[in-house]
Amino acid sequence: DLLGSSRFFRGTAHRMVQRVALFAQDDSASAECLAALSEKRCQVLGVGAGAATPIFARRCVELGFSFASALDEQVTSAALASFKPDLTVCALDGHGQLPKAIETGNSGCYVIRMGVEMKGAPWAEFAPIWLQKSSSRVRMLSSNGKEVGAVEVAVGKDDTALALRAKHAAAAAKLLASLVNGGEGNLPQPANNGDAGVGQSGVSEAPQRIDLQWDSDTVDRFVRASLFPPHDPAVIEEPASKELYFIENIEQYNEFRLKVLGEGLEQKDSTPGSYAADTHWYSNVGGSIVKMGDSDIHMPIKTSDKKRKNVIPGAALGARKKLRMNEPLIGPNAERYCADALTSKWIGVEGPFVKQFEKHLARICGCSAACAVQSGTAALYGAMKALGVSDPSHHVLVPSFTCAACADAIVHAGGRPIPIDCDLDSYGVSLEAVKGGLEANRNIVGIVVAPCYGVPARDFAAIQALCKERGLWLCEDACESYGASLNVGGFKVPVGSTATLTVVSVRSEKMIGVGEGGAILGNDTTLVARAKWWCSRAPCRGVGLWRVYEHDAVGQNYRMPEMLAAVGCAAAEMLPVMIQRKRAIRGWYEKGMAARPGLKGVQLQREQESDDSVWWINAALLPEGLCGEEVGMQLMKSYPDIEIRPGFFPLNAMGIFKSEEWSRPCPNAELLYKRLVCLPSSNQLQEEDIDRVCDALVEAIADVSKNTDGK
Repeated sequence: DLLGSSRFFRGTAHRMVQRVALFAQDDSASAECLAALSEKRCQVLGVGAGAATPIFARRCVELGFSFASALDEQVTSAALASFKPDLTVCALDGHGQLPKAIETGNSGCYVIRMGVEMKGAPWAEFAPIWLQKSSSRVRMLSSNGKEVGAVEVAVGKDDTALALRAKHAAAAAKLLASLVNGGEGNLPQPANNGDAGVGQSGVSEAPQRIDLQWDSDTVDRFVRASLFPPHDPAVIEEPASKELYFIENIEQYNEFRLKVLGEGLEQKDSTPGSYAADTHWYSNVGGSIVKMGDSDIHMPIKTSDKKRKNVIPGAALGARKKLRMNEPLIGPNAERYCADALTSKWIGVEGPFVKQFEKHLARICGCSAACAVQSGTAALYGAMKALGVSDPSHHVLVPSFTCAACADAIVHAGGRPIPIDCDLDSYGVSLEAVKGGLEANRNIVGIVVAPCYGVPARDFAAIQALCKERGLWLCEDACESYGASLNVGGFKVPVGSTATLTVVSVRSEKMIGVGEGGAILGNDTTLVARAKWWCSRAPCRGVGLWRVYEHDAVGQNYRMPEMLAAVGCAAAEMLPVMIQRKRAIRGWYEKGMAARPGLKGVQLQREQESDDSVWWINAALLPEGLCGEEVGMQLMKSYPDIEIRPGFFPLNAMGIFKSEEWSRPCPNAELLYKRLVCLPSSNQLQEEDIDRVCDALVEAIADVSKNTDGK
């Protein structure tokens, strides 16, 4: 039999590994206590409080502990009877009641209480902050309510309730570890500090909202005492309308008085803030539409608008779901991996998830090395620097029909981008345009090919052969097309596997989405290492640790952090599912357009028969005479739940990349911009959604054609 609890808690010199039952009423303190018990190699039965303790439940599973829910008393009692704990501890948050399952009076039962109980207070941390206590007490109580140990924690002048709870949690874990180590005799016994609020239960009643008569210091204390995310923050009432507003900090309170109450407010221009474009575009479709100059960053929101507080940009505000251009398919392991990263305390760069994510990307792209960075643009910069682009005399041929980041990175690296035209099948740069660019410009040092919308570039193999013949490097900007494969020399190879260097993006809407990120890949490990060096602020090499802050060149700090890589690993695991869904959506578009006479002249992007595209986005070229902007805007006006995106604005037409001496004509790119519409292609779409898009496109084309004929 295990050592009896009464013998152990008298502080015997010899003891066995203990069996501890830990009851949790909230996540913070209880999760900290689990870590302490794990370090002591205890066997643990965690008993959670349902929805209030999800992190506690997950940590029990991760640490190999047993877990039960206190919501069912019979289950809890049976679990305790089977587990036979030597020690039972309940971590209370100040107001919680002792679970019936441990109200037994046994000498092996203890309760951890923290903070100060106060009538009307939402949590135990409220009173120490509100009452301006210098410290707060965390106590270990025996089953009869006697304090057998305690720890004092300082209450900082800027502490919020959540910050103080973190301090309480650390102190609770310390108390529990001491109890397990040596029983009650090993517990700390600080002096009874009256300032800490011990025994002051009911000393006063907590206010329920901010009083406009309070001074700013009192408001600040109340706001901090009420701030315990994800719970609602403090509230204040606007006297005239009786509307309630959330107040999370003193800046919001001052803004409330200034703009809601109108105190000291001078008459200002009431013109609404400028927007880069209609907010319909403000979504994760990969563009750069941003709200310009948000002047109300501290404006509090009404409590009645609480549900709208976390509405994502571009979300449908009606009953119908949003048919999005693209959405990430993150995968079931994302939460687990992120929790592992947070638990490890390593959320910087070069961590284990970053390394694993790089392995995933290298495998997907058929490369020997990878360097994960913060964006596709950062990856392009690192690739250009590694390939030697550093001077305006270094000219690089780039697609005119692609994201401007491709050309931006060349400029950032120090070179000059020369946009060239595309073909009208795959929308990738054409062999003819490459040859023309090389003949007209002897300063070309390399070529960037960017497979468009998930379709391998039609002329990639021929362009690669030409680069080898001319001694030029070839960079494949595969940000939209990794996961696809193409025919090179009679062999089917992954997109990105045969270029000198390849870059990918893992922005939220890409085939693998992490929020924002990218990678440089290749089979020349030295080149990839060089790109990584440029993206790591170009440190001095081989000079020892003490010269870590010395640099050989001016680089950039573009390395990917661990949390993004953790999401990336989970998303990479889902790539086969993503590709399958994307190809199904493409098939539905082909079927839907073929079945509608009104779309007879609409032409979808085309791949080569020997290639396997991933169809990241489905792009439709409208018949001659129709304008993509007019059709797209009309469609979104009639069907606000459908997201439409334009084709790329040709780089050769952008003033920042124009050159009287070097610019090349790009008629195909300009044609695509004028007549192309990009259609919803999210992995979440079903066949009926694609049918709705096709019907909407028929209607929009008819409406625009009617208006055009009328003119």
